[in-house]
Amino acid sequence: MQTQELETPEGCGPSTFRPMPMPWSRRAWLRGGCAAGLVAALPPLALAQGSRLDKPVRIVVAYGAGGASDSIARYVGEAIAQRGGKPAIVENRPGADGNIAAEYVLRAPGDAYNLLVSGSSTHAANATIYRKLGYSPQGDFTPLATMATTPYAMLVNPRRIAQATATDFLAWARREGTQLSFASANVGGRIAGERFKQLTRINAVNVPYKSSAQAMTDLIGGQFDYYFCDMLTALPQVKAGTVHALALSSAQRIPSLPDVPTVAELGYPDFDVSSWIAVWSARAATPPAVSVLLSQWVGEALSSAAGKDFLVGKGLVPTPVSPEHLLFLQERDTRLWGRIITEAGMTAP
Repeated sequence: MQTQELETPEGCGPSTFRPMPMPWSRRAWLRGGCAAGLVAALPPLALAQGSRLDKPVRIVVAYGAGGASDSIARYVGEAIAQRGGKPAIVENRPGADGNIAAEYVLRAPGDAYNLLVSGSSTHAANATIYRKLGYSPQGDFTPLATMATTPYAMLVNPRRIAQATATDFLAWARREGTQLSFASANVGGRIAGERFKQLTRINAVNVPYKSSAQAMTDLIGGQFDYYFCDMLTALPQVKAGTVHALALSSAQRIPSLPDVPTVAELGYPDFDVSSWIAVWSARAATPPAVSVLLSQWVGEALSSAAGKDFLVGKGLVPTPVSPEHLLFLQERDTRLWGRIITEAGMTAP
C-alpha cells in the first residue's frame, strides 16, 4: 500500500487553521465553508479563552462503551464542558461499521450541538464497502480534529503457534499446504489482516467477529491462528503473557510495545495500516463559529502533556490535532483502503 508522509505545517496547532499542501482536501474544506474562511468570518472574541456555549453538546460515539473511541470522547467531553459551560453528553450508537451513529447525528434534534466521534470506517472505508451510504462524509460533516491513531498488533496464541518471531512465523506459514485463519473485529483490523495476506502471500482465511473481546476470547481458546487486534484490547493480554505480539501494523514502533517490530521492518516498507479516531460536527446543526471553537478546545485537551499521556496510556498514538490533518487522512485512506477492500472482496452485498 502506497503511503505518504503526513506533514503538519510549522506553527499549525489546534487553533491555527493553515491549509496543508493537499489540493483535494483544501477544495473539500473550502467547499464546506470551513478552514480559513470560517476563522475570517468569526468575531475575534469568539475564539477567546473562556468563550461559552449557548446549549449543550451531544457527542455520539460510533462504537460501544469502554473502547478507545468511547474513552477519548468522554475525555474531550469533559474538556468541552469545562470550557463551554454547558454539559457534554456522550451517547454510544454502535453498529454497521459506524453508519448507524453517523445517520443518527444527522437526524438528532437541534437541542444540542451534535458531534460524531468515529474514524476511518465512516469517513474512509465505508465509501467502498457499502454501495450506498445514508450520509455524505464530506458534505454532511465539518471535520474538527483527528484525535489519535490506533495501530493493530498481530497477535498469536503461543500454545497454538510455536514461532516466537514474525520472521519464523512467515517461514512456517509459507510452507506448502499451510492453511491459516485470522480474526478481525472491525474494518481496520480486517484491512490490516487482508493487506498482510496480500503482501506476504500466505494462505489465510478471515474469521469475522462482532467485538474485540469475543475475538480475544477465541484467540486465547486457540480457535484461529492470528489476529490484528486494537491496542486497547491487546495490551493487557500481551503484558500478562497470555498472547504474544509478533508485529505492529503502524509505520513506526509505539512506546507501549517498544520491542515489537512493525510489519514494515520485516521487509514490507509499504505496510502502514492504522485506524484513526476523529470528531466531526453535523454541518447543518452546528454553526461554523461553534465548530471552530470546539475544534480549538479538542486540540487544547489532546495536545497538552496530560492529553498525550492519556492517549499513550490507552495504547494510542498522539497525532496532529487539526481539521486539515483529518481531511488529509480521509482523502488518503478513502483511496488506499478502497483498493484493499475491493481486492479482498469486503464489499457489502
